[in-house]
Amino acid sequence: MAIPSTNQSFRQGDFTGFHPMGRCMVVENFSFTNPETGQTEIIRPFGRGKCFALLDDPTLVDDDGARLPSSGIIPVPADTSAYQFDDDFSGQTTFGIDGAILEVTDVSIPRGKKLFFRSRFLPFDSSAAGMNDFALFDTYEGNQATPDTLQHREILGQANDGFAANGHGKWEKHTWAPASDFNGVLRWVVSNGTTQNPPVISNTTRARPSALLIDIIKIVSA
Repeated sequence: MAIPSTNQSFRQGDFTGFHPMGRCMVVENFSFTNPETGQTEIIRPFGRGKCFALLDDPTLVDDDGARLPSSGIIPVPADTSAYQFDDDFSGQTTFGIDGAILEVTDVSIPRGKKLFFRSRFLPFDSSAAGMNDFALFDTYEGNQATPDTLQHREILGQANDGFAANGHGKWEKHTWAPASDFNGVLRWVVSNGTTQNPPVISNTTRARPSALLIDIIKIVSA
């Protein structure tokens, strides 16, 4: 499953060519309440695009911010407990809890080419003690996304940086140029996160999920 050239901007309105896990949707816009201003904002696709991917959905919660139960139309959140990372500045470790994942397998990027995509991370747990929701982009050599095959990781955002600092006001451009021919798996991850060590998994830590928006995934010249 290479990156689908006919669905680079999710223009088909679905996940054709991609493998979503958790509460993922392809949408034409996303309306949310800015947790800092209390104002309603609407995000639209980049440029003249028609759709983008929404990984996890902060609107699928009750009045206390807890996730709505899974049902025939609401998928089970993805288990993201295998994900953890250290903040380069503070040295603090964040542990994943649950969230959503978008995956593409069998991707080939020859040396001299690079991956290009745009994203926006919307954190909704930045004020909760011991919490640090996050978004990652990972690449894995081979045909399985396992810790021992992780080749490259980029932190796309973390709640502890604050809502305004996470690029919620604009689409952020990202590129990755492998040093040699790459063939493997690409993953975009958004997760509820905790800085408690060992992590304590509870209904509270599963509450107020954050979102990662993805648009325009393609391979271009380096």
